Amino acid sequence: MTHTDPGDGTLPLSVGQEGLWLLHSLAPDSSTYHLAGGVRMEPAPDPEILARAVDAVTERHPMLRSVYADTEHGPRRRVLPPGETGRLTVREMRGADDEELRRAVDAEVAAPFRLTDEGPFRAVLLRRAQDAVALVVTHHIATDALSQWLLWRDLLAAYAELAEGREPRLEPPATDFDHFVAAERTLLDSSRGALQADFWRAQCAGSQAAELPTDRPRPDVPASKGTSLVRRLPDALSEGIRRAAADREVSQFAVALGALQGLVNRWTGMRDFLVACPASVRRSAAREVVGYYVNPVLVRAEISGDATLGEVVDRAAERVRQATARASYPFPLVAREAGDGGPLYRIAMTMVSTERFDGGMEAAAAGVPMRVGGLTVTYLEIPHLEGQCDVSLEVTRDARGLTIALRYDTALFERATMERLFDQYERFLAAAVDDADRPLGRVRLTDGDDKRALLALGGHPGAAS
Repeated sequence: MTHTDPGDGTLPLSVGQEGLWLLHSLAPDSSTYHLAGGVRMEPAPDPEILARAVDAVTERHPMLRSVYADTEHGPRRRVLPPGETGRLTVREMRGADDEELRRAVDAEVAAPFRLTDEGPFRAVLLRRAQDAVALVVTHHIATDALSQWLLWRDLLAAYAELAEGREPRLEPPATDFDHFVAAERTLLDSSRGALQADFWRAQCAGSQAAELPTDRPRPDVPASKGTSLVRRLPDALSEGIRRAAADREVSQFAVALGALQGLVNRWTGMRDFLVACPASVRRSAAREVVGYYVNPVLVRAEISGDATLGEVVDRAAERVRQATARASYPFPLVAREAGDGGPLYRIAMTMVSTERFDGGMEAAAAGVPMRVGGLTVTYLEIPHLEGQCDVSLEVTRDARGLTIALRYDTALFERATMERLFDQYERFLAAAVDDADRPLGRVRLTDGDDKRALLALGGHPGAAS
């Protein structure tokens, strides 16, 4: 089955892709929707072998070779032949120290994509004398979180095969992204699509985006620039969240989301608000396909004045179940129908489970070094997707526990404010584990050190001792 236009050979986009294309057209230099991942390779790899491995990956995944354009039929994509785009770039940095290397990584992630002629994929090797960092950057229009891991699995597998003198065995996926686009259009033309639209209309009615007090006035035009704080949760807390979720018969994500909703309530006093949760709309048949299989769904919090944290978690679990059952209805259509009343969300949260990764990627995600083609390869967490909204939390659940990346808009918030928010979020997570029956209003926002510091700022005698 083909969905290619017989006239010009172009392909339609999903509704989510059309939204990302519009955002890219409005701010083509923005890196807000760039995804990135990297590995440290010791010793430095053979660049010719790595280049052939990159070619094998782009040949297997046509989305990486796609370019985009506006046409009389709306935005479309066109797949270029293998080898025309997405080739490996090698940058020699033989005398660079770690700080210079980090700045080079940041520059590659921030560099704009020219989606009209270069496509949405960039592979770069930053090579030093003794080691190197291999970096893969993609535009969100072409990939999601699982796609990033598919790329790394295929890239490292291809490198290993080539290093041993064999051709890579990367079979074409059994389906393609265009089947998803066709299924989405079928949904939107159906009664089921109309029912989903009704659900999202009701979900938004009378509520508003959760919004934290900012350190600086909100600019008229979003700056779309941000940065990240990344923390590995203590093992005991990760295990506690797992046990608390099992005891309440909810997901770990519901525990994490309920804790966030409780904290938003304490920071703002808001009792009825919306948080966006990017959800996967990938079906099992598309497991091997690189593409944009994600859709933000809105989860509404309605918190009574005497609610306990456990009640907020249970309510979040129910809302998440309702939302994910209707996740295939594209968010851009929900936002369009809502009109110009302002953004439907300013805070987002998602959880990525590495249990879905294969080919050794689950261990790699936890930072365990791998042996690939005679090299020691260690996955590096590269900051990305910064500045999409005021605050977003991405929780990665791997075999060893939980890591949280808190991304925030640097035009709105000071780092110290976000560090404090992060501290308090960890306290709410701990409370959800150990004291879920405690009313929200009695969950501690500060520890003893914080309290003494605040009192000292207020001139309380001996408070900081």
